[in-house]
Order: sequence, then structure tokens, then C-alpha cells
Amino acid sequence: MKKRKIGIAFNYRSCDAFAEYLHEQSLRGWHFKEFRLGMVFEQGDPADIDYTVEVFPNGTEMDTRPEASTEEYAEYCEAAGWKLIDSSRKFCVFRRTREDAAPIVEPAERFANIRKAEWLLWLSGAVPVFLLTAIYLAQLFTLNFNRWIFNNLMLLVLLFMSLSSLERITEGILLLHWSVTRGRMLKEGTVPIYGKRSLWPFKTALFPMLFLIAAIFFSYYQKEYSPLYVIPILTLIPLLIVTALISFLRPSRNDNWIYQMAAGICIFFYLTVILTAVVLGAASGSETASDHVKDFPLVQADYRQMDGMIISGNADRMKSVLGSASHFYVTYDTEASETSSTYSEDTSDNLQYTIYQSRHSWILDRLWRDEMPKQKDLPEDRTREWDAVSAVRRINGSNIYCELIRYTDRIWIISSDESLEDDQVRIIHEKLEHVSY
Repeated sequence: MKKRKIGIAFNYRSCDAFAEYLHEQSLRGWHFKEFRLGMVFEQGDPADIDYTVEVFPNGTEMDTRPEASTEEYAEYCEAAGWKLIDSSRKFCVFRRTREDAAPIVEPAERFANIRKAEWLLWLSGAVPVFLLTAIYLAQLFTLNFNRWIFNNLMLLVLLFMSLSSLERITEGILLLHWSVTRGRMLKEGTVPIYGKRSLWPFKTALFPMLFLIAAIFFSYYQKEYSPLYVIPILTLIPLLIVTALISFLRPSRNDNWIYQMAAGICIFFYLTVILTAVVLGAASGSETASDHVKDFPLVQADYRQMDGMIISGNADRMKSVLGSASHFYVTYDTEASETSSTYSEDTSDNLQYTIYQSRHSWILDRLWRDEMPKQKDLPEDRTREWDAVSAVRRINGSNIYCELIRYTDRIWIISSDESLEDDQVRIIHEKLEHVSY
């Protein structure tokens, strides 16, 4: 017998539209058989079959087939003239077997069942989204601002989570309006019709598509491809596979929990391996060791006489659509020679500096507040020496001299073992003022 699968989805608020859709298919000779990777229809003779789709209050979102409680419910319904064809989640699809079949539930009870199922489903999706969004936003505006604001991937995740929260809020408002209006109709003696086909397939595909489009945009803007952007795709693929397998195998409610927990653990380890490979790959190509220092915008020898040699140089550059952050660290061994392999901390000279660049003043304002020393004694004003919007110098407890310099579109933070003299400041200013990332 010829069969076909249809992936059209309905929500609980559209259960009457669902029943009408099944009725239209039966008039064309396609009769609903079961849920398996969508709705399965068998071809037969056209028939005028009446269906009803009910929301079973004792069902759960983990149900992929009729459970024991559903079977008991089906026996009660069959006695009333309705035969259960199949069930999935809280949906129960019945076919009329008697002309005098009475409604399975009263209008008020039916509305209560649908409303409860819709709100529980909304909460199950909204609460995790709101919590994750709040956690990410709190991280951005507290501990990780100076790193996340210059990371396109994190900005992409924050945009995605914020849009998801906005969608959940909008859906909640629409659901509240639906609940109020349908409740008012019942009080006025009108039986609501639960119609309109769900946009669930569109909404499910919308955000992954937006995420990929935004990732492509960020990559193009940054003029480079980040392997981290492929991680969401690598996450989506196993999730789709697991969802398809569960829909095909249709395990019991308890087995479904086990399958999903096992799949979650496997996907977690799978992503851990992927992330480790990406991070190690990035680390292997990072700028470390002295042979990369020639590309640094500033080393100690640029502004004062240095003996010895550079024994290490590290650079960490980040760039996003909102600006860039570049961190450099250079260490000289003032007593080492090219033929010497010994190194002593007593003879080291260290220079550490950061260059923040952004066209957005609010970002620089926040970075400046975070970097300003939190101490009672005011740091030394160095604005005139640096010809800057604002500049200060402080000495920390390890006798490290730190200069904080603010310009209209950038911030420099320079830490060195020795105090910078005025002539050295001028040289550093000339070296760094044209640096752009």
C-alpha cells in the first residue's frame, strides 16, 4: 500500500485545524495512520472521515506513542464513538466510529487542557532561554567585557540569545492574548474554534538560518574565517540525527528520557573533542616566541638602549565588528647572548601593553572605568605628556609602572619594569599612533 510522510506541524491551539487537515486528506484518499518522522498517510479510497484531535492532559512532551494512561483514555473515548488512531506528545488523534458520537470533553475542559499544554510548552522553552540570555549578558557586562566585546563569535551568540528571548516574549504575549480572548468567548457562551496552522517549522528554521547569515556577515567583515563558527553547525547535525531517530523508533516515555540523556552526554563529549581540536589548532598557529616579535608594534629597544636579547614574545589579537583588542608581552634577558641558553628572572626586562580600538565611545568609556586604578591615592596625571584626552600613571605593589592613555578612538595600557621618560613617551606615541587592527 502506498504511503507518504508529511512534515506539517500543528500546535495545541490549532488542534481543530489539525483535525480539518486530516479530514481534507481523507477526502483525497490519504488516510492518517501514525506519527513517525512526521505524519504517515496511507493511500486508499476517498472517504468522508471525521477526525477530532484532543490534547490529553496526562500526556507529556516526551511521549512518542500511546502510553498506558493514553490507552485507558482511548478505551473511554471508544465507548463514546471515537477510536484512537495514534498519539504523540499530548496530541491524540481520533476517528469517528458512530454517527451519534458525543464530544469527548466539554468545551470548558477542552479549553483548559489546551491552555495548560500551551503554557507548559512555552515555559519549558522560555525559562532556559531567559536564564542563558541573562547569564551571557551578565558575563558580558561584568567579568568578560574586555574579551567578549571584541569576539565576533560571542557577540553572535549574544545576538542569537537576545533574539530568542525576544521571540519567546512575543510568543508569550500572543499566548496571553489568546488565553484571555478564548476564555471570554466561553463565558459568553461561544465555543471557540481552535484553528490556524502553526508556523512551527518556519520558526524552528528561522534562528539557525539567522545565526548562519550573521556568522557569514561577521566573517566577511573581519576578513577572515573563524573555525569556531562551524561549531553551531556541528552541534545542530547530531541534534537533528537524534531527533530523527527518536521520531522513527518511537520509544516509550521512560526510554525516551534515557535516549535523550545518553545523546546529551555523547554530544557533550563530541563538542569537547571538537572544541579541543579547534583551540589546539589555533594555539599551534598563535604568535609566540621571539621570531614573531619583529611584527610587534613596540618592543623595549624601540625607545631605549637594550642589552641582551629577546627570549619570549607573545601576542593575542581579537577583532569584532565593534573594535579590536591587542595584547603584547615582550621579555628581554639583559645578560643573555645569542649563544647562551640560560635565563634568569633577575636579569629579565618585561614590557606588557594593550591596544584597545573602537569607534564606539561607550565601549572605551567602559574599558577606561575598568582599567582605572581602584585606590584612594590619585594616580599621576600624564595627559600633557601623552597629548591625550586623558592619561595617568601608577605604580603597583610589584614596582611595575603602568601608563593608561585614552584617545578618542583608542586606549593604550603600557606596563614596564622602568618608568617612561618624556622622550621615551614621544617615541612610543609615534610608534603606536598609526597602529590599526
